[in-house]
Amino acid sequence: MPLFLIEHHHTAETCPRQNPDMVRALRSHVSDENAERMGLKLLSDWVNELNHEVFIVVDTDSFAKAESFAAPFGMNGSVEVKLGQTCEEVAKECLGE
Repeated sequence: MPLFLIEHHHTAETCPRQNPDMVRALRSHVSDENAERMGLKLLSDWVNELNHEVFIVVDTDSFAKAESFAAPFGMNGSVEVKLGQTCEEVAKECLGE
């Protein structure tokens, strides 16, 4: 299945850490179980608290599913979903393997 990178940025003023209910909701959302229910596999998530950034990598069969998974982050900042591949996949394509 294709890989998707979800990038989220927010400001200090809109940071979810200011709202414990939002923190609980996002923690529940970014879980293997929830991703599976939504038709995705959660591969990685990474947060840079200092810069108020969140990066999530999911594996799913459609852009729409990746966008749906990313949607809750749009409540307090920007969200961008990008289609991509692993380095290994790109190398295989380039080398005709």
